[in-house]
Amino acid sequence: MPFYGKLFLFCRAVVRRVTPRYTVVHPERLVQPAVYVCRHADIYGIVLNLLWLPVPVRTWGLHQFGDREACYRHLRDVTFGARYGWPRWKATVLAWLASFGLAALYRSAGCIPVYRGSAQIITTFRESTEALKRGESLLIFPDKDYASTDSEVSELYEGFLSLDRFYYRATRRHVPFVPLYIDRRARTITVCEPLFFTDDRDRKAQTAELVRQLQERLSGRGC
Repeated sequence: MPFYGKLFLFCRAVVRRVTPRYTVVHPERLVQPAVYVCRHADIYGIVLNLLWLPVPVRTWGLHQFGDREACYRHLRDVTFGARYGWPRWKATVLAWLASFGLAALYRSAGCIPVYRGSAQIITTFRESTEALKRGESLLIFPDKDYASTDSEVSELYEGFLSLDRFYYRATRRHVPFVPLYIDRRARTITVCEPLFFTDDRDRKAQTAELVRQLQERLSGRGC
């Protein structure tokens, strides 16, 4: 795990000791390199995968969380302010405190910055492709309603599927997209069968099909 820093490894070890263990179902499907795909389910998807997934992953995360000042503003204005509706003073104080640890943990976990809605998103794809070429896997959360914990996953961002184009140009191989389904009652993370693009079918049709399959798998069907 060369890209995991000491802070992340320490925090993970501590949290593992004080939280319930999750069992990985079908660990033989944990191929590398791969793009692992899961849902946010508020914050549970991120936390549980980083705690219990037995393979190291480079997690896609909003670039703001990698810079302390930008992280502070995002937590104050978006997370604690707009989303939770906290009073300004409370959002400000807690965002300021949380930003120190969160930004440092983001960097220590080897996260790949995502520049959503910006031309800089090309940087995300290039860095991700280089990571895949080194044999490192990615962890991506494409559900649009990241706060939802409903059993059914609705809309997904599909732009991340372009990773296959970048990887294929570099290696002449298609990257596996591996859905992960978390069952919090059973305390399991189920690794679904990898999904692939192929050379012999229309790309647009394949994208629509992969999105549909991912929605099903992330909702717990078809694994």
